[in-house]
Amino acid sequence: MNCWYLIYTKPRCEDNIVTMLSGAGFTVLNPKIKERKYLRRKAVEVLSPLFPCYVFARFDKLRDYHLVKYTRGVKRVLCNEDGPAEIADNVVEAITSRMEDGVIRVRSGFTPGQAVYIRRGPFEGFTAIFEREMSGMERVSILLKTINMRLVIDRCMISPC
Repeated sequence: MNCWYLIYTKPRCEDNIVTMLSGAGFTVLNPKIKERKYLRRKAVEVLSPLFPCYVFARFDKLRDYHLVKYTRGVKRVLCNEDGPAEIADNVVEAITSRMEDGVIRVRSGFTPGQAVYIRRGPFEGFTAIFEREMSGMERVSILLKTINMRLVIDRCMISPC
């Protein structure tokens, strides 16, 4: 019976393993995310693995485990005490439902003008107005109502009111 398994790979070998395993007839998932990185002092958008050094593959544990385990670039298949650990189908479906053309869509969950609550940091407990997302995925700009000030903080520090 075919199930999803998680394969631990050598660094930066995810794409090669996806190519080899797909060529052998396996269903493979290597979700990507767009990131902004600096290369040669220039900010560029690059596609990076959502889970570096990990690839999901669907195969039959009894028939195909040996072939997958000894594929070039594979360090190991994640296991528990019963052998390779199965990944629930709903986990993989949740990841694929957020993908467009193999890339994960990142949504902030906030709209400009939305009231937000600051949960952590020096301004904890204050309310603010969400202004916009910044170029880095984890930073946002908010307007602090209390002292009429614009702040740039981490997205994880705010929640909707």
